Amino acid sequence: MTIREPSLCRGPMLSHFGRATISNIVEELRCRILSFLPYNDILRCASTCRIMHMTVKNSVELQYILELGFQGLVQVHPQLPNVSTEECLRILREKANAWSSFNLNVTKKIKLPSVWPPHSSSLTHRQLSLAWYFPGNSSESYKTVMSEVVDTKTCAPDPENRSLCRWNKDDPIPGITTADEEYIDETHDLFVTVDILDTRPRRNSKFQINFRQLSMGEKHHLSHGSQLVTVTRPRSKRLSSRVNVDHDVLVDVLGDRVALYGAAIVNDDYKFWSLHVWNWHEGQQAHNICAVGEGHGFIKMRFLVKEKLLALTECSGIELYDIEDLSKAPQLQARFMLPIHLIDFEFQYPSVFHDALGCAHLVAPDERWIWATNPADRIICVTEYSNWMFVITARLFFMDIPPSWFNVISEEDEFTVPWLSWGPRHSRCFRLPPASIFEVGGSRVIWVVHKDYGSEVRMMDFNPSAVARGIGKVVQEHTTFSWHNKNLEQYLPVTTYLPYVEVVIDRTPDIFDVNLDEEKVAMFLDDEIVEIIGL
Repeated sequence: MTIREPSLCRGPMLSHFGRATISNIVEELRCRILSFLPYNDILRCASTCRIMHMTVKNSVELQYILELGFQGLVQVHPQLPNVSTEECLRILREKANAWSSFNLNVTKKIKLPSVWPPHSSSLTHRQLSLAWYFPGNSSESYKTVMSEVVDTKTCAPDPENRSLCRWNKDDPIPGITTADEEYIDETHDLFVTVDILDTRPRRNSKFQINFRQLSMGEKHHLSHGSQLVTVTRPRSKRLSSRVNVDHDVLVDVLGDRVALYGAAIVNDDYKFWSLHVWNWHEGQQAHNICAVGEGHGFIKMRFLVKEKLLALTECSGIELYDIEDLSKAPQLQARFMLPIHLIDFEFQYPSVFHDALGCAHLVAPDERWIWATNPADRIICVTEYSNWMFVITARLFFMDIPPSWFNVISEEDEFTVPWLSWGPRHSRCFRLPPASIFEVGGSRVIWVVHKDYGSEVRMMDFNPSAVARGIGKVVQEHTTFSWHNKNLEQYLPVTTYLPYVEVVIDRTPDIFDVNLDEEKVAMFLDDEIVEIIGL
């Protein structure tokens, strides 16, 4: 990079070409220029000469950018004016060292007053969110969700974030049956339910999706009321008006976007489905803007980011959809096949820990958490029937897929990526022992195995910079397990190579659940106590 300012070039500052280079301009200006670069480009510049090396080394602002890059973090909130960059850098480095050693210092103990145990829980910054579901008995026409948010700093429930949301199961619209699909986001006071409309004749499926405030049970203030979605069948398939139709539905929300997958299963086991993605804040949804499929459908579905959607399918594949342009139907980009046939499996991937909307009420400098894991540095966990756990780097779904990876056998398989093309280098496979639990957060997995004396807690960090720093036990060698293929009646090897850092400790008393985010761990003990681990 050169600066064409003759007036700045005097004496030794002139290069061989009579122009000033970045290495001999004022250091303050040099730091300013470098601050616009990604952290890896700053590292390359620092390696060019001694002047550039010292510039990067002595600049707090550049060191802060580098530390964010090393830890795979992005800044969520603007830096507060009364918090210096030097203080942010210190906090970042302290947290990196704490995670690397996994020093479990219990900072708080919370005695939960509500029904134990909760049906669901999550940890976001200093808020521990809990939820309980009460479907009611056969004589009652309502359903209840109770939620509670506990402040992990004061160890007391937040009275403004305690709710008892009750709504009628019998909708005023005739012929509605409530689907078993709900979505709760305590951070944004959002409760989403999906109702199935019983259409006549039963040739398709219609769904009514409702956006409520979790705190009041009323329409969410950002929505435009309930919305109807119709499952679209392929044009080539005609159905008799007398067929019986079963229903399947999945829903996920990220920010202002909602994804709804609806499937119709007719009495000859034929399935057709459609995938709809729209902006629920705007309240507009075109039924003809959707992806349509038949045969193998979805089992789980999650937003990767606002522009990408992941779906686990019945054919043991992970499908990646491009949803950046909401005026177009979701576009299938690739179908990544897993090495084993999944009968019953779970999909763990926290899409967002911290965002500006969810943390808007945090105003004090010590409350504001301004970093979140870079989406490409996060990991995804797929578990099968409590026997297998596949940890997959999300970076796989952000890269340009090499054409050689695709297995082009026929026109229908043009999007299929076989396991051996992508799996071994971008994942790590584990066999789960009985009575084990785990939780995913950012680039880390916490895995709890119950023992006779208590619990063994294992923390695994898959962030490449954590592996490069080498703090803890670095696992880079491959691991191979044998999986029994019932169709072929033989054992097949599953080999994976994704490197990680591992720390293992023993804990008593027993742990039956765990939550984590980028800065804290919540461990649920069997005596109704939650230990908050400050890292």
